[in-house]
Amino acid sequence: MSLRMIPQDIVQLIRERADIVDTVSGHLRIEKSGQNFKGLCPFHSEKTPSFTVSPSRQMFHCFGCGTGGDIFSFIMKINGESFASAVRHVADLIGVNVPSLDEHPDEKRTAKHRDHLFQLNEDIAIFFETSLWHPSIGKRGMEYLNTRAIQEKAIRAFRLGFARPSWDALSKAMHAKGWTDNDLIDAGVAISRNSQDGAQHTSVYDRFRNRIIFPISDLQNRIIAFGGRVLDDTQPKYLNSPETILFHKSQQLYAMEKAKMETTRHNTLLVVEGYFDVIALHQTGIQNVVATLGTSLTSSHLPLIQRFSKRLKLVFDPDTAGIRAALRTAAVEMLDLFAGRGISVDVVTLPDQRDPDTVIREEGAEVFTQLVEDAETLIDFVIRHSLLQSTSQSIETQVASLDAVLAIIAKTSSSYQSLYLKQIAERLGIDEHALRMQHRATSMKKDKPVKMIRQIAVPPPSPQSGQVEEMLLQLVIQDKVDPKWLDDLQANEFLDRAYQALFKWAREIPENEHTTNTQHFTLFSEQNPEYESLISRLALRPLEFDEHDIERAVRECVAKIRTRNLNNQFSEHMKKMRLAEREGCSTDDMHAQLEALRQEKSAYVQ
Repeated sequence: MSLRMIPQDIVQLIRERADIVDTVSGHLRIEKSGQNFKGLCPFHSEKTPSFTVSPSRQMFHCFGCGTGGDIFSFIMKINGESFASAVRHVADLIGVNVPSLDEHPDEKRTAKHRDHLFQLNEDIAIFFETSLWHPSIGKRGMEYLNTRAIQEKAIRAFRLGFARPSWDALSKAMHAKGWTDNDLIDAGVAISRNSQDGAQHTSVYDRFRNRIIFPISDLQNRIIAFGGRVLDDTQPKYLNSPETILFHKSQQLYAMEKAKMETTRHNTLLVVEGYFDVIALHQTGIQNVVATLGTSLTSSHLPLIQRFSKRLKLVFDPDTAGIRAALRTAAVEMLDLFAGRGISVDVVTLPDQRDPDTVIREEGAEVFTQLVEDAETLIDFVIRHSLLQSTSQSIETQVASLDAVLAIIAKTSSSYQSLYLKQIAERLGIDEHALRMQHRATSMKKDKPVKMIRQIAVPPPSPQSGQVEEMLLQLVIQDKVDPKWLDDLQANEFLDRAYQALFKWAREIPENEHTTNTQHFTLFSEQNPEYESLISRLALRPLEFDEHDIERAVRECVAKIRTRNLNNQFSEHMKKMRLAEREGCSTDDMHAQLEALRQEKSAYVQ
């Protein structure tokens, strides 16, 4: 059942009747601590309890790893379930019936067809497995896996198989079990065969032949597709199932169903390039690792990633082609993809022309783990390799490379821009002042407006820069203040994109409804999971002052934010006025604007 098929009033009813303390205590030991409960976090290793559950707010948050949310989020994370599945899970616990809505006939047929293909894929996987373990049929496949140091335990855990060299061995075996040609085509494992005279035949031939087979599963461990690797140098080396009703490669990550628990525990997901890299790492105990399926990471992968981790480590092969591919992937498009989504992205570069599988086999897991720990941020990786390339190219190409790097730097926070410019000037041996002037010109080009977005892979705003915004939002989420107290403020006056989004949502809290502010923000996190951790942290974080001082604290926070922004406006107007004076232009209007800003600012001076 999809989320769309669960009535919102039923979801809200379940949320109101369920007790998050009862649900969480069914999975881990928690003890009373003041008004809340505490225990050891199930999502990362810790010795001192930092996992907090609030019965009054019906939320949880780990102040160690940052994981948080409501009761449905907990079930999703602990079991790796979808939202709809988590709702049904909680409903079953408390005895609430989740009705099935009447579906459109087409939707019923689609659901039935999906179930049909799941059953077929399971039969196909068993056939491939049986072929691999057959002493004669699978001999070449087993020999190849031995050369890749894949252990028997991993072969069985990943359900590896072997596609026979025959053109129709799979098709004949599936026909014998009652599956039709159309079934096999719909599953993506067979291709229609045309006769030489052009007439259509109903017969098919197998897509996968003479290959090691890797079943691809969804989060519920149901097989949705297959990948195949040849045993020699035949091309294509790797072959995946085509897009089907079950399989969309831009939304799937290989072995995510196996990696989800360790990914959540470490709050880190490693993304490698191949099936064997994943298996080699898993069998050595590094299990928070997945692979893309012949595509780069896209926005379609983000919902899956965000369910389990806020930190990505991209592992690129070190060969020249791999570096070029990494640069194409990690340039401005990927910076834009991850920026502002609360996902930290690092790049792990492997040495000596070796892939993860080779490093693990030749040097062991400890060496690979150290390489992961030494990873550089995505933007550092892009800048470093862009500059390395530019030093060995023509003057024109060097200038183009430097302009590209400056455009990338323009997407980081202002404090990081200064640091990067200094490093680049030193690395290239050019005048830092001249570089800064060029950077300023690049940033001010009207045909290429620069959108300032938060630097990815760097810490969130410091307490000094974001403390007042967080305090105000904390008071709103905890139902301590009426959002109307903040009418003097606009969302764009908040420093961080996340604060702006939460402030806008605070403005939409409905009046005269029996909904608390906390419940209102829980709905927001349900729709925007990238803000879930921030909301749960602010909802459960203790106040730093007595509740009798709330009104005064709100006034002070609003005054600080308004004064800061008025000061910024005042400085900008002063710069414009001085420039106008140097050019001999009239500044009467500017003086009037400055005086208006002075008067407005004086209203907030304590």
